[in-house]
Amino acid sequence: MSFADLELLRQGVRLEPLLQAICDFLDKQPALVERVRRDLVRGLKQPDHGRRGLTAPQVLRALVLMRVKNWDYRELRERIADGITLRAFTNFYCEEVPSMTPSTAASTG
Repeated sequence: MSFADLELLRQGVRLEPLLQAICDFLDKQPALVERVRRDLVRGLKQPDHGRRGLTAPQVLRALVLMRVKNWDYRELRERIADGITLRAFTNFYCEEVPSMTPSTAASTG
């Protein structure tokens, strides 16, 4: 986590009530996050090598956000990139938000 990420957390970014409830629920589901992680690395010969992709929590939270808001991949990426609260919800914080497509999620780990 970078200094900028810590500063965002210090400022107390508040999520809308629905997203906060989802966030609280997902925070209590480490087994679900682990299942997503295993699914992301399935079939990869060396999942710890290569470029750093999205983390399992980022993939899960972005997918949930996409479904809750009924956004397509392009709008999802644009909204996360433009909003501090959505960056916090999806655990991107100050990281660059990559292009979001079905193949992006399938090829990360």
